[in-house]
Amino acid sequence: MAPIEQVGAASVTLFLCGDVMTGRGVDQILPHPSAPHLYEPYARSALDYVALAERANGPVARPVQVAYVWGMRSPSSSGCGPMRAS
Repeated sequence: MAPIEQVGAASVTLFLCGDVMTGRGVDQILPHPSAPHLYEPYARSALDYVALAERANGPVARPVQVAYVWGMRSPSSSGCGPMRAS
């Protein structure tokens, strides 16, 4: 195997937020959701997360536009975004 040459320094900014299982519920209210089946002992469908949200907050509209999910983001994330390599 040939040695790997380093061409230049690179950096990556990675912004993670939220919870994966909450994301599965959000996916179910989008125009083209994935299959809702889950392999968990306490929830077998991502629709269970939608039902929990509705139980706590009332009816959830379906389908919603993708921008709906990002409409209430935290002001602390306003400076985050892709960085350009110089």
